[in-house]
Parts: sequence; structure tokens; C-alpha cells
Amino acid sequence: MDQLPRELIDAILQQCVDQGPRNVVLDLRLVCRTFNHVLKPFACRTIGVDFSRLSKTSGRQRPDTDALQTIGYHCKGVYIDLMVLRDDLEVEFLNTVFSRVDSMTDFCETLRTEYCMNKTSFTEMEYYAMTEDILFNCRDIERLRLNLPFQLVGRHCNAATMILANTFKAFANRPEEDSARLKVLVLENLPDIAVCHLWMNPIDVMNIMKVLGGLEHLVITLRRHEMDPQRSGLFGSCLWSVVGNAEQLQSLCFVGMDHDDRPPRGLKQTKYWQMAAEEWRARSIPAPRVMLSNLTCLELKRVEVMPDVLLGAAEKFGPTLEELYLNEVYLKAEQSRDWNADSTKVLWIGLPNQRPPEDSKWIAMELRSMMPNLRICRASFLAYDHYLRDDAGRHPEFDLIDPCGLGRSVSQRFVEVISGIRQPNMPSGDSVEFLPADSANDHLLGRLTSRTRALRVTEYDTNAYQTVVDNTTSRWHTRGIDGVFQNCNSGTLDKLHFIAETACQGMNEIHQRRSEWTAENSMANEYTDNLFNIPGLDEAEPLDDAD
Repeated sequence: MDQLPRELIDAILQQCVDQGPRNVVLDLRLVCRTFNHVLKPFACRTIGVDFSRLSKTSGRQRPDTDALQTIGYHCKGVYIDLMVLRDDLEVEFLNTVFSRVDSMTDFCETLRTEYCMNKTSFTEMEYYAMTEDILFNCRDIERLRLNLPFQLVGRHCNAATMILANTFKAFANRPEEDSARLKVLVLENLPDIAVCHLWMNPIDVMNIMKVLGGLEHLVITLRRHEMDPQRSGLFGSCLWSVVGNAEQLQSLCFVGMDHDDRPPRGLKQTKYWQMAAEEWRARSIPAPRVMLSNLTCLELKRVEVMPDVLLGAAEKFGPTLEELYLNEVYLKAEQSRDWNADSTKVLWIGLPNQRPPEDSKWIAMELRSMMPNLRICRASFLAYDHYLRDDAGRHPEFDLIDPCGLGRSVSQRFVEVISGIRQPNMPSGDSVEFLPADSANDHLLGRLTSRTRALRVTEYDTNAYQTVVDNTTSRWHTRGIDGVFQNCNSGTLDKLHFIAETACQGMNEIHQRRSEWTAENSMANEYTDNLFNIPGLDEAEPLDDAD
């Protein structure tokens, strides 16, 4: 090896880094001093801490924070994964549900002693002390991914609230003189209840304001529990108050966690007797209430959105927005005998060669008029969330059919219209134009790009573009917090599998006695639904052991 040019050794090791995974690179550091010198900045760029490294009952050696003194100057990010942590009230609730199932007694006791915060595993103060030590020894940390506890049943979010509060506290109390400011934040499994609790506590508010002041990139995956309109309104106010403190924010991504794993549907329907209209509306992502003057990139994924909310976001962020990504976004549209009977009031694109009526919301041209600096727009699986107010039979058409007869999806046509690409003619030969609601914006019709060929999939599809070309919004979530290695913890997923499979056995016994227990069955169904919506269940890759 001494006879090889240094450039060749560097190229070989760079290929090892590119291929990963990180644990392999960590092992390669042990080959020789040259390998260690080249690989150390990559392998030690992110510190990984998960439940098993904190808990005294896991059997794993607890991290030696003194060791960080030798690698701390390489660390740029920290990945904290506590998805498997259980809430005390959640375990108490499950203990009640399984009270008549003798085989589940040991399971519930195990959850209480080994998977909850207590003196047996680790306490709230021990978690704070560990985070504080990491930040003290790694002054250049500027990226954080925090996987909060993934509650399986009920609205019990105390553990998530405590972890989130102590994490913000630790970052707020970093040594100010030589610590990097936090630039990238990924919050996984963020419950709406935790957001409200933190923003109602003045101490937590001060910590949040201090930590988020220099934030540039924010990715949040949301868990919604509060669907009551008033509580949902409080959540929206608190959420945007938190985000509004990131005055330097350049990219923002919201990912919903309330949809199941079924393939996206172009249309889903809810009838008035299935859900109250107020609750149906409350499921929308909250309307923005702040101005973010530096925001240039926005992504919405797996969320439902009211048309007024989407247009409100365009009004708030449109002047500076340069990139917009929509993925599995459901536009909420209501219909009854007296309103929107022909299902044309709320449309992603609109009807060709017609100006939208005054009480209609046709999204594409509205967004185009509100986003003068938009350079890139990509969309995948745009769909409708349709609410029927009465018993009248409805067969909504919306704008799902391509008027040009080319069979293009709603997503592709939406991107073409908002990007100002001239539409092909109808099969009859008639031209196709989509008009803005306000005639004052008709000048946009003279700024169309000629369509000389069919668009490539990367030119309109969010998933294809972010996979092949670039991802400026959610790459911190999908490709790893350090930009080099994937952040996925197989140990956490294994433990969640264990909890899920064991609990399902108890659920089976409950279902066998359905005639005896009716109330418990509704709880069991809620639990079972959550078991199969655990994020990242099919993406297992070991959490790295840099610490």
C-alpha cells in the first residue's frame, strides 16, 4: 500500500464511503493509520444515540462521553432515536386493556420496567445530562435528527414532550462562545399535543426561540391526535409560532403520518354520517400565520389541505418561494345539493378556457400568480379528499380527465400549468388555456413556454426528481442527517416489531372474546392500526456506533 499514490488510496476509500453502510466504514478505520486518517472525518461526522445506548437494561455498554474528546471536532450532527421509548400512561392504558389476558401480564410489566423512563432504564435527567455532554464535547454540531417516541395507542405524549423539551434545553444551554448554531433540524413523530404543551410553557418557549434563531432547514413529520376544531386551532397557532422563530429558514418540509400504507388514491370520500364536517376540516394542515422572508423551498408530503390554507401559504411565502414540491397531497373539497353540485368549485388545475367563478378555488393559476420567482415545481399523486354533506348521490369528476386526450395525470398537468408550459390542443383541435381568477393576471398567458416534446418524468414528478436530480427540502430526512450515510436504526425497528407482534397476540385473544368486551375492542382496533403504520419499518439499517 505504501507504493500506491495517495490520490488512489483516497479514491478507494472515498468509494468505500459512498457505498457504506457506516458501520463498515467504522471497521475500516481499524486497518491502519492512513485508513483512520482518511475515514475518520466521514465516519465520525454524526453521533448516533438510541434507546439501547441509554437504557441500563439493554445489555449494551453506555456511551463513554470522554471518548468524544478525540473525535468531537469531526462531529457535525447528532442522531437521537427514541422511537421505542414508551409512555407511562400508554403502558398503564395497555395494562388495563389486557387486564383479563393473563399471557400479557409479563409483557406489560416488561414495557413498564424496560421501555419507560425510570431508574431501571434511564431517567429524564440522565437523558439531559447525556445530551449536554455530547454537545459540550462536540462544539461544531449544527444538525439534529430527533426521533421522538412512536406512541402506539391513545393520546399519551408525555414521554415525547419531555424528550423534546430536554433536547431544546440542552441545545439552548450550549457554550455560546464557540458552539455552532443549529442549522438543520429533523423532528420525527412530532405529536400535536407535545407542540401545544411546549409552547404553553414559558421556559420551553425561551429555549425554542434561542435554538431556532439560526435554523436554515426544517423537516417535521407530524402525528395528529387533536381533531376537535378548537384544539386543532390551538395546535395550528402553536406550530406556526414555533416555526416562525426560525427567521433564517430557507427550506421547510411537512410530512403527515396519519395516512396508512395503502397506495395513494386519486380520490377518497367521506360522508357526513362518517365524520362531522368540522372534524374533517380540522384534519387539514394548519394555515400558516407567520411570514418567513428567507423561505425559498417548501415541500408538503402525505397531508390533507384545505384550498384556503394552500392559497394562504402561497400568499405568505409566495414572494420568495423558488421551489415547491407536493407529494401525496389531498385537496379537500366539499359537495352537497346546494353547493359545488358539479364538483368544479375546488380544483387542482381548473377547467380549460374558463375563468374561475368568484366562489371557486382553482389552485394552479392562483399559485402561479402568487409565486413570481418559482423556478421548480414538482408533484406526485395529487388527489382529492371529497366530503359529501348530504345523501344525494354524487359522481364527482373534478379535473381528473386530461382534456387534451393525452392521459396525463393531475400531477403532471398541474406542474405544466403552474410552470407556464403551453398546453397541447384538444382532440378536436381547439386550443387549451387555463385562465387566472383575476383578469389583472392575464399577462401570465403571454409568458408561456412552447411545448416541443413530452416532459420527462423527472421534469414533473417529485419522487423521480428528488431521487435522480436533487432534493433541497427532505434530503435530511430521507438520505441521512450528515448527507453521507442513511440514518436508520435496525435495533429500534426490531424492538418495535417485538412489541407489535406480542401485542397482536393479546389482540387476537381479545377479538376471540369480542362478545364479552366491547369497549376494549375499539381500543384494540386503534392499537392494531398503529402497529402497521410504524415509520421506516421496511428500511432497516444498523444505527452507527461512532460513540
